[in-house]
Amino acid sequence: MGFDPRRWRPPAGSPPVTSNVETLLAENDALRREVRALRQRLAQLQQGSRGGGGFSHGLSAELVERWGAAMARHSRWSCLRIGPPGGLRGLVEALPPLPPGLGAELAAALRGPHSRSRWAVRAAFALYGQRAPEWLNDAPLRVVDELLRRVEPASHSQQRRRGTRTANHSQARPASSGASATADPRIAALGLLGLEPGASAAAIKRAYRRLAKAHHPDLGGDVAAFHRLAAAYRLLIG
Repeated sequence: MGFDPRRWRPPAGSPPVTSNVETLLAENDALRREVRALRQRLAQLQQGSRGGGGFSHGLSAELVERWGAAMARHSRWSCLRIGPPGGLRGLVEALPPLPPGLGAELAAALRGPHSRSRWAVRAAFALYGQRAPEWLNDAPLRVVDELLRRVEPASHSQQRRRGTRTANHSQARPASSGASATADPRIAALGLLGLEPGASAAAIKRAYRRLAKAHHPDLGGDVAAFHRLAAAYRLLIG
C-alpha cells in the first residue's frame, strides 16, 4: 500500500518531532482538486471551440439587449454607423472570424432585425473574442470608444473614395448617353457587391464570399439581402 505519513509515529524514546504533514497533505489534496477542475474547464472550452455544443458561453438575446442599452448611453452612440461600406459591418468583416462554437452561439443570440446595438455587440466580439463579455459587462462605454476609434477613420476614407469616384464618373460620362449607367443590370449587380465596372471574376468571387458570410441567415444576417447578393453573383458569373 506504500508509506502513509499520516500513520507514522516516532519510535518510543525518540526525541519529539514537530511536523506539518497534515497541513501539507491537505494543501496537496486541494491543489489536486483545483487541477482537476481546471482540466475539466479546459476540455469544455476546447469542445466549444470545435463547435461540439458541449460548452455554453451563456449568450442570450436578453444579454445582447442589455449590452446594447448600456452602450447606447455613450454620448456619441449615434455616430456609430452600421455601413456599408465601412462602419461596424466593415470592421467585423476585416477582423478574423470567431471560433465556431462561440460564433454559432453569438449568431443565435443576435438573431433578429439589424440594429446598431446588435452590430456593436457583434463588433465587440470580433475585437475582444472570448473576453468580450467582460468588456461589455464592466466597461461598455470604453467598448464604444474603441469601436468609434476603429470605425471613423475607415468611414472617412470610404467617403473620400466614393466622392472621388463619383466625380470621375460624372466627368467621363458622355453627354448624349441618355439612359443612366445604373440601368445596366450588370453595373447594378457590381454596385451591390461594392465593385466598379470592369472588376475581374476573381474580385467578384472574393467580394461575394465576404458579403455572403456577413449576410448569411445562419449567422444572423438578413435573408432578403443574402438572396439579392446571390442573384447579383449569378448574373455576373453565370
